[in-house]
Amino acid sequence: MKHYRSVTRGTSVPFIRGEEATRPEHPMNKQFFIFTDGSAIGNPGPAGWAAIVLHGTKRQEIAGSVPWSTVSEMELRAAVEALRLTPAGARIELRSDSELLIDGMRFLVFRWQRFGWRNSRGFELQHQELWRELILLSAQRTICWRWIRGHNGHPIQSRADALAYQAARAQFSSLPMAA
Repeated sequence: MKHYRSVTRGTSVPFIRGEEATRPEHPMNKQFFIFTDGSAIGNPGPAGWAAIVLHGTKRQEIAGSVPWSTVSEMELRAAVEALRLTPAGARIELRSDSELLIDGMRFLVFRWQRFGWRNSRGFELQHQELWRELILLSAQRTICWRWIRGHNGHPIQSRADALAYQAARAQFSSLPMAA
């Protein structure tokens, strides 16, 4: 079994092949692994998001784009869209290179709720609708939120990064050119 190391306290994501992966009792067949990323050209600008969902031997890649957004919003959107693909009650390990997403869901969201969706400076929190949706989706699942260093050569995270950039680039290409 091949493992790729992550930056988070020596944990690793196993990649299994062959007969071992097809047995229903194998632990990999009971848990989802999700890798997400967001991209924006110009930030804000044409933007894209992507997620890769692994479950047992199945792999699903999803991506989307919007004409104008920020990287932060796309990171949140990628997590929301990926979690929608998983059933309620699922055990999930979600990895992202967005510290805002990971720290936000680990502990900041509770503070923001307590203080009326305001940040530590007292300003209204951006993208509240996405944070609320993440809270609802995570309440129905068991999720381990893990930060992974971006651009570190992890093949799946690099693929999610490439998909998000391609989605943003496609949106950028469709913009009308100034005369």
